[in-house]
Amino acid sequence: MPVIVNDVEITDEQVFREMQHHPAKNQEVAIQLAAEALTIRELLLQEAVAMEIAERKESAEAEPEADDARIQVLLSEIIKVPAADEASCRKFYENNRAKFAKSGKVAAFEDVAPVIAEYLQGTSWQTAVQQYIKILVGRAKIAGITLEGVDSPLVQ
Repeated sequence: MPVIVNDVEITDEQVFREMQHHPAKNQEVAIQLAAEALTIRELLLQEAVAMEIAERKESAEAEPEADDARIQVLLSEIIKVPAADEASCRKFYENNRAKFAKSGKVAAFEDVAPVIAEYLQGTSWQTAVQQYIKILVGRAKIAGITLEGVDSPLVQ
């Protein structure tokens, strides 16, 4: 059964091609994961076109790498997360000291602060992208699939 995203059809053939990128315990789960990924991708591409960040490419012309680039431009325009400040990094460090221990010795905060800051900013970015996708799903007209939880495979 095809999926329709705001009057754009995602065919069974497209879903079957996408399945190779979604290993799962059985075919039914793989089909669901592939359809979810294609639905989210289509929503993001439609938003990029609506915001005049990208032009609409016909499916025969579309290239996954070009679509990925369009999506990245959209997300970089929409998603802004602040850099993690020292207080946030220190709090994370204090609450997770065991993660910074090796052979019984805990690494100094100064040595791990840049890694913590990168981790916190990355986590914030992923959360923001997932929330943005939920907004797009909420205002879209989607048929043929139910998106459970809407955790984007694009941000993993």
